[in-house]
Amino acid sequence: MMAILTGLLYLGLIVEPRTAVQAEHLPKPIIWAELCSVFALHTPVIIWCQGSYEAREYRLYKGRSVDPWDTQFPLEARNKAKFNIQCMTIAYAGIYKCYDKSDAGFSEHSDAMDLVVTGAYGNPNLSVWPSPDVTSGVFIAFMCSSHIGFGRYILIQEGKHHLLWILDSQYQDNYSFQAMFVVDSFTPKHNGTFRCYGFFKNKPQVWSNSSDPLDLMVSDAKERSPTHTEDETPSSHHQGHTVENLIRMLLAALVLVTLVMVLLEAWTFKKVEQDSTRR
Repeated sequence: MMAILTGLLYLGLIVEPRTAVQAEHLPKPIIWAELCSVFALHTPVIIWCQGSYEAREYRLYKGRSVDPWDTQFPLEARNKAKFNIQCMTIAYAGIYKCYDKSDAGFSEHSDAMDLVVTGAYGNPNLSVWPSPDVTSGVFIAFMCSSHIGFGRYILIQEGKHHLLWILDSQYQDNYSFQAMFVVDSFTPKHNGTFRCYGFFKNKPQVWSNSSDPLDLMVSDAKERSPTHTEDETPSSHHQGHTVENLIRMLLAALVLVTLVMVLLEAWTFKKVEQDSTRR
């Protein structure tokens, strides 16, 4: 999920250490946070860096700093090191990269990893239109809003799909800031729980508390189609429609006959009146 954030949040390039020759043959290390990359305030965090078996030490860099945030020696496995954060705070949120160092020099840096903290601000409100229970093919609009002036909102689906959307907020007349996530391709496989968070554009790894969870239920359109009851078979419905049509035709014929009789009577009366005038 954080791979998507990397392209949307600000990009920080760490100045690579050049105190030693970079070893071209060393593999690019891999960096990750244990369990996930999004952590609530005050929770412990473990960051791993895995590189070459020839590595003698691992260095972790945060943001644009040219000085290592931490340095660790390899574990017994020799090709990785562990960096511990005892208690997650806003100060630890940011972009991290790691290097490993061997006798030949430094490896190239790992890919960037966004480490996100949640709970820094109050939770936004999340709602959905037209309702949390819809059929396939109906467009859905998620609304995330707050009176806190968040610059952006992020909508996340929990579970195996890890769907994620990010939108800039819009100021509303009711002094709230909101974003509307419109989706028109949801199917029953997207059923699940959604949450949204707010954050400021200058601190993209510092998020608010989560909104209350919203459970979405999408069903196939055919499952919602009307069904006949046990006492109403298709043939009985056809017979019913035939009787209704016959009654309508008889009523129309009756109205037509009545209209003809009225016109005929009027014509006869006018004819008699004209004959009387001539005499």
